Amino acid sequence: MLKKTTLLLLQFSLILISSSCLFDNFTLRPQPDESNPPEVPSDFDLFDQGISIGILMNSGKESLTNYREEFHFQITGQDEAGIAVDAFQDYLIEIDRAADTRREIQTIHTPSQYLTGTQEWVITEGFSYYVSDAYHGGRICEVSELSAGTSVFTNDYVTRILQTITPGELVESDVRVNGVLADVYAIKDLSLLFARTLNDISGRVWIARQPAYFIKAEGAIEGVFEFENRLYNGNATFTYEVKDFDQVDIQLPALCAYPPEEMIPVPPNATEVQSSPSLITFSSPDSADKMRAYYLNELASQGWTVSEVPSDTFTQVLQASITTRQGIQILIEVTIHTMSDGSYVQIAWQAQ
Repeated sequence: MLKKTTLLLLQFSLILISSSCLFDNFTLRPQPDESNPPEVPSDFDLFDQGISIGILMNSGKESLTNYREEFHFQITGQDEAGIAVDAFQDYLIEIDRAADTRREIQTIHTPSQYLTGTQEWVITEGFSYYVSDAYHGGRICEVSELSAGTSVFTNDYVTRILQTITPGELVESDVRVNGVLADVYAIKDLSLLFARTLNDISGRVWIARQPAYFIKAEGAIEGVFEFENRLYNGNATFTYEVKDFDQVDIQLPALCAYPPEEMIPVPPNATEVQSSPSLITFSSPDSADKMRAYYLNELASQGWTVSEVPSDTFTQVLQASITTRQGIQILIEVTIHTMSDGSYVQIAWQAQ
C-alpha cells in the first residue's frame, strides 16, 4: 500500500512539473504587440505592387514641409433642353509645416448656389481665419480659436472636385518636375465630384519618387455631369501641380490683419457699443445734430470721402468711403437716430 501511495505522489509531482513548464513556455513566447498594429499599406505602396487603385490627390505629402499646390478645372456642356453649363474651380493650398501654418483659397462656380464664390482660410497660431462673401455684400473675415491639440494639417478646407487618379501605363521615366525626380503615367481612371458618367478620359500624371505623390497632372474628360438634379453632357479639362518648394511664407489676409471695423471712428462717450460682422451700433448722450457734426469732421480728417444723404427729422444719414494702404476699400453708412436722451447710431460697413 505504501509503495502504491508513493507511486501516485510521484506521478502527481511529474504532472505539476510538466504543467509548470508548459505554462512558463507559453508566457515566455513572444506575443503580438497590440500597441503597434501593422501599418496599412499606402495607396502608392499598393500601386507599386501592381494593384490598380484610385489614389487620393493629397496622398503622400505628409513629409513635405513647405510647398504650394494649384489646381484648375473647367466644365462646359448643356442639358437635353439646351441649357448651358459653365462650371469651374481654381484653388491654391500653401503649407509651411515648420511655422505650423497653412493657407487655402478657392474660387468655385457651379449651378449650385452652395458651391459658388471665393473663400480663403489661413490657419496659424491656434486660430482659423476665414474670408468669404458677406450676405449683404462685400467681404468679411471671421476668426475662431482652434481646439487644443488640433493639427492644422489634418484636413483640407477646399472642395476637391478632382478626388482620385488611377495611374495606368508608364509613359516616361526619370523626368524632372519643379526640381523633383518623377515618372510619367497615362491616366487610367479618376473620380470627380459631380461626375455621373465618364465616357472618355485622357491625360498624364507625374508621380514623384521617395516619397511618392502626385506632383503634376493634366487631362481632358468627356461625360455626364450633374448639378442641382440636372444632367449635362459636356467636356472638362484640368491641370494640377505641386511647386515652389521652400518658398512659401504664409501671411494673414489683409482683411484679417487690418480689420475694417478698426478704421471706423467711435466717439469716446459712446455706450452700449456692439460690433458684429459688418455692423457697429452704440448709444450716445450727444444729440443727433452733434453726432452728425462729429462724423463729418472726424471722417474727413482721416481721409474718408464723405457725403450726406437726404434725411428726415428723426434720422440723419452719412455715407463715406476710403481705400487703405493695404488696398482694402471700405464703404460705410452712418445712420443717426434721434432719441429722448441723446442719439442711437448704426454703422453698416462693407469691405472689398
